[in-house]
Amino acid sequence: MSFISIIRNSITKRLIQQTGYQVEKQVLPAESLVRNIWGYVAIAFNQVDADRLAKVGPNRLCAEWIIKNGGGVRIVDNPGRLWKDYNMLPAETTKFQIKVVDASNASIMKIGLEHFIGCKQIDTVIFHNCKHLENDGLVGLTHLTDSLTRLQISGCYNIRDSDLDVIGELSNLKQLAIFDMKYVKDMDKVAASLKSKLPHCEMQFQKE
Repeated sequence: MSFISIIRNSITKRLIQQTGYQVEKQVLPAESLVRNIWGYVAIAFNQVDADRLAKVGPNRLCAEWIIKNGGGVRIVDNPGRLWKDYNMLPAETTKFQIKVVDASNASIMKIGLEHFIGCKQIDTVIFHNCKHLENDGLVGLTHLTDSLTRLQISGCYNIRDSDLDVIGELSNLKQLAIFDMKYVKDMDKVAASLKSKLPHCEMQFQKE
């Protein structure tokens, strides 16, 4: 059995277990098959694993999610260190709380933001060059409304004007930077709307 076949079968089995849906078998060209496989991988790496959540808690599961998708985290007890290596995380018996989520160049998706539930100390989130965030992909940030004070959205080219509206619900936000968003059509309108909703937040906007 080829490597691609092994990966495809493994991902298919996992998706069936997690979602309950049967994945239809198709005969596809090699390039399409590879794209589909990595699409399955991205979904699998963004699903909340309920069993794992019950075992290790929300902060560790969230850290694992971010790191597995190419990002990093800083924790409350050691904010000077950016944790990016899954194998270097503290032991599972060591409890910690995430302070900063740096998802620069990470393959995070909308469904993955459900990992924020229960993470009550995250005050900073950076979404830079997150190509898989789309279609109301920022809605999950509302899970951090009580703690989030700093937010950067940049280089996320599947995010449109209306997708940024949810930022106005982040009532404790103190600093906001939005830039390099070439598919946001009217940045001035977005800026005016967010400034009216968050008058005490320091904001920087730049389309490119």
